[in-house]
Amino acid sequence: MPIRPPTETELREFGERLHLDLREEELAELVDLAAAQLDDYETVASYDPTVRAGGGEVRPRSAGRRAPSGENPKNAWVSRCRVEGSDEGPLAGWEVAVKDNVSVAGVEMTCGSRVLEGYVPNADATIVTRLLDAGATVTGKTNMDDMAMTTSGHSAFGPVLHPESDDHLAGGSSGGSAVVVATGEVDAAIGTDQGGSVRLPAAYCGIVGHKPTHGLIPYTGCVGLEHTIDHPGPMGPDVETVARLLTVFSSDGPEATAADDRQPRSTPDERYHDLDGEVSDLRIGVLREGFDRPDSDSSALDRVREAIDLLESAGASTEAVSVPMHADARAIHSVCASEGLVAAMAGEGLGHGRRKWYDTNWIDGFGKFRRAAGGEFPAALKRSLLVGAYAAEEYHARYYARGMNLVLDLTERYDALFEEVDLLAMPTATLTAPEYDPESDEFDRLSESREAGNTAAFNRTGHPAVSVPAGRADGLPVGLMLVGPEFGDASVLDAGYALERLRSEG
Repeated sequence: MPIRPPTETELREFGERLHLDLREEELAELVDLAAAQLDDYETVASYDPTVRAGGGEVRPRSAGRRAPSGENPKNAWVSRCRVEGSDEGPLAGWEVAVKDNVSVAGVEMTCGSRVLEGYVPNADATIVTRLLDAGATVTGKTNMDDMAMTTSGHSAFGPVLHPESDDHLAGGSSGGSAVVVATGEVDAAIGTDQGGSVRLPAAYCGIVGHKPTHGLIPYTGCVGLEHTIDHPGPMGPDVETVARLLTVFSSDGPEATAADDRQPRSTPDERYHDLDGEVSDLRIGVLREGFDRPDSDSSALDRVREAIDLLESAGASTEAVSVPMHADARAIHSVCASEGLVAAMAGEGLGHGRRKWYDTNWIDGFGKFRRAAGGEFPAALKRSLLVGAYAAEEYHARYYARGMNLVLDLTERYDALFEEVDLLAMPTATLTAPEYDPESDEFDRLSESREAGNTAAFNRTGHPAVSVPAGRADGLPVGLMLVGPEFGDASVLDAGYALERLRSEG
């Protein structure tokens, strides 16, 4: 289809948005100049760039179907499908669920939103390809908070209920993935984490969830919020399962490096599942500000302290450490996320200015869907976009720039601690799973939104962090979060494995 040149009226409107203060005599000239430059767009349209997602083998698959309520009592599934992986491989025989913002070719991807109902990806995400190549079978797409914007456990398709209690929610945004692992419907699941969305539901539901070092796992084919904080992450019933997934996901492939500029040119060649649980030489820093959060549940904090004591009883050394700036990490994250989200939305969900592969199927689909039904976006997304757009315009993005500079300062403060200790320990969440109130609406939930300060901090800095079960408070699971230095994922997981083993022995 030929590209239509802009009219003089359209150029005037764009000029006003861009504060160009165009004169009328300029507009007549610019109309002709713009039409001439569009020849370059026609040249770009004449090529068919190489697709850098989906792998080389097209695997047979069912197209997917919405999960009927009778098969979905916790509302954890959006759709069920079946994509068989290789006959052999390290994950042969595994059934794995995929969060519904991760592309599975030929299967609807909604991102938990009414806006995107009917969108179908045409290529698998890189991590889905790696799952299938390793022998796993993908059995469905899991429900999630609407557009991954909250952590309560509410999608546009209803609440994701806690695996143990219909009076509580699973948390989010990867709540459906946590539930199907906790209920044993799958062997493992994929989640994504931009502020705690793997670790929080893992903690609430009593499973293991790992946010890897930023860039260790390719994000290609996953829908993000802002590329500096987007992390895919494995979720499983135990640390070994999660570690095996991480080994598969993090393999260093040239196709991922070309497709996703989050990923370094090389990543550590680790067998993350080679766990020994030896902690006799482990130095753990117990982060004071990680416990000192407003509205904390004292019994949940007690379970976390007891878990740290267990590691100490096995030979680890512990010491109290402090990063006062950690208490403000959530605020820093909020400022950066709002203006970053505006930029991502302007780039139809993928942004501009990055040397990576762009999923044109997603860009085209998202652009059409959001223009047709943007009113259906959740209040959380609307709030972030409006505040971000206002701050960027009124204050010339100075607060975004200041916030991103503070991220560098915050990273240096954690890194300084890692010169003295091997890992940091704190609660994943200082509360147990949120209660389900059928009468609440999305504005009620936003005004009561939960503290994600412990988790969001490490999305900003990129440090690896795992949530492992630490006990129960008031009958509900509690998670301990262990954080390591950049690419210290193996140490983080091994400490989690040690805790898991100690708790089983006790």
